[in-house]
Amino acid sequence: MIVFRILSAVLGLAFVVAIIWGFVAGGSVVPVLALMLAEPWGVVTLADLYLGFVLVAGLVVLLEPERRNGVLWGIAILLLGNVITAAWIALRLPHVLARFKAA
Repeated sequence: MIVFRILSAVLGLAFVVAIIWGFVAGGSVVPVLALMLAEPWGVVTLADLYLGFVLVAGLVVLLEPERRNGVLWGIAILLLGNVITAAWIALRLPHVLARFKAA
């Protein structure tokens, strides 16, 4: 479990670095999104991405003991993506596994 938590944290931080690099080297993401939305497979790819965000956000809302915290985590996932998912896994995995063992 600790390895997966560390891996989630490291990959999340690596992705933050990639996002910063993207903004510094490439500027705004808006022109790329316009290109993606102009292509059918770009739309499918974004729909797949957001389907994953919605499903994970839903699980987070269900698994968080405090509904308010779950909703806040879920909103953050929908707005900021898998960087937040990685942070949630790194921080909350022991709690989630304990809930499954107790069930």
